[in-house]
Amino acid sequence: MVASSSTASHETFSGASGASPSETSAGADAAIAGLHRIDEKVNALRASREADPDSLLDKAFKATAPALVGMVAGKVFQTLWDKGRARRNLCKGLAADAPQGLAMSLAFAAASAAFGAVISQLSDRGSQALVDRRHRKSQAKSQAK
Repeated sequence: MVASSSTASHETFSGASGASPSETSAGADAAIAGLHRIDEKVNALRASREADPDSLLDKAFKATAPALVGMVAGKVFQTLWDKGRARRNLCKGLAADAPQGLAMSLAFAAASAAFGAVISQLSDRGSQALVDRRHRKSQAKSQAK
């Protein structure tokens, strides 16, 4: 029984399944055309990567600098808000760390988000400008040689 099943699978792989040679050739041509499309896409991605002037360090800087600046600015904003709120609470005769109301919580959330968005945009533009400046300097240096 084992011999008959191996014979049947051998017949399927050897082309005895009823497929004509032209159908097999068409299937092979379609597979090769698919591989050529994949190869063209890989070549296009490689060309775009090689044409990109940003190095890995440039990309890492452009990703981390705005994030770090945003975190530091957010923390500074929160510290200033807390100090202002404590001073306001003391003027009202409340404890410095008295809880703030819903309106003040919403005001803090809105102001913090707006401040964070502005700082994020500015630091993103600044990091891009620094990378572009470094590229211009290296290009001018290479042209001077």
